[in-house]
Amino acid sequence: MKRDRTPVAALPGDRPKALRFNRQNGITLGLVVILALLPLALGDSTYTMRLLIVSMIWGGVAVAWDLLLGYAGIFNLGQIGFFALGAYASAMLSQNAGLNPWWGLLAGAAVGAVLAVLLGLPSLRMAGIYIALLTLAFYEVLGPLLTVGQAVGTGGKRGISPIEPYSIGGHTLSSGNQVPWFYLALGLFVLCLVVCYFAINSRFGASFIALHDSEQFAQSLGISRYKVSLLIVAISGTLTGLMGAFYAHYTGVVSPRILGLEVFIYLVVMVLLGGVGKFPGPAIGAFVVIFVSDWLRAFENFRLLIFGALVVALVMLAPRGLMGALDSVQGFVHHRRGRHAAAEAPAAETDGPKP
Repeated sequence: MKRDRTPVAALPGDRPKALRFNRQNGITLGLVVILALLPLALGDSTYTMRLLIVSMIWGGVAVAWDLLLGYAGIFNLGQIGFFALGAYASAMLSQNAGLNPWWGLLAGAAVGAVLAVLLGLPSLRMAGIYIALLTLAFYEVLGPLLTVGQAVGTGGKRGISPIEPYSIGGHTLSSGNQVPWFYLALGLFVLCLVVCYFAINSRFGASFIALHDSEQFAQSLGISRYKVSLLIVAISGTLTGLMGAFYAHYTGVVSPRILGLEVFIYLVVMVLLGGVGKFPGPAIGAFVVIFVSDWLRAFENFRLLIFGALVVALVMLAPRGLMGALDSVQGFVHHRRGRHAAAEAPAAETDGPKP
C-alpha cells in the first residue's frame, strides 16, 4: 500500500521553518555577505565606511522597531527614546563612573529593555491610538528632561562629549581607521537581524503575529496578548538600546538633538521604504535613506524638500515598500509562468502520441 505523498496545504497562520532556505533568509544572508566583503573593495574610503556604519546602526534599530509595528501591530512611537537613553546610559557610565565602554553595551541594552517594559506596562493595557499617544508623550517629554538633567550628568543642551571609544587588546579604536568600527557594527547589526529573524519565525513569533491578525481567535487559543506584547516590546527595546550605546561611543558625542523630529522622520521612512512587516526590508531601507540623505546634502536648504518629494513618489509607486514591490514582481512572474504552462498543456495533449 503506497503512502499518500500529497503535500498538506498550509494554514493561514502557518510560519515557514526558521532554517528553511527561502527568499527572506536568502536576502538577509546576501546582505550580510556583501557587507562583510565591502571593506576589501572600499580600501581607505573612510567617508563611505562611515556611512555604512551609520546605516548598520539605524538598520538594526529599524528591524527592531518593525517587530512592533509590522509584526505585532503595536504602534510604539517612543523607539527613538530607547535609542537615546541607551546612548546616554553608556556615555554617562563611561564618562562619569569610569566604566569600561564595553560594559556600556550591556548597560544600554538593559536600560532599553527596562524602559520599554516600564512604558509597556501601562500602554499595552490600552489599544490602537492610545498606545501611540502615550509613547509619543514619552518621546516628547524625554528631550526636555535630558536638557535639564545636567545635575545627574546628562550634560544639558551640550550633551556628553567626548565619549571614550572602545579598546581591543590595548589598542584604542580611532576615527582614522574605520575597519574595526565597521566589523564591530556589522556584528551588532547581524545580532539584531538574527534575533528579529528567529523571533518572527518561531512559535513565539506565530503568537504575536496571530494576535495582530486576529486577537480574539488568538486569545481563544490561550495566547495572552499582554504577556506576549510585553515580551516583544522588551526584545525590541533591548536591541534598540544596544545600538544606541554603540552609537554614542562611535560618534563620541550624544546630545538631546538625537531626539529631533528629523531623526524620527528618517526612522519612519526607513521602515516604510523597506516595507512594514517585510523583514529584512527596514534594514535595507536604512541604507537607502542614509545614502540618499547624504547625497542630497549638496542641495543644502532644498535637501529636505527633495527628500520629501522622493519619499512621496516612492510611496505612490511602491506603497508596500521595496520588499512589497519585490513580492509584486515575483507574483507577476509566477502568474505569467502559470498562464504559459496552462496554455501549453492542451497543445501537449493534442500533439502527443495516440494509442
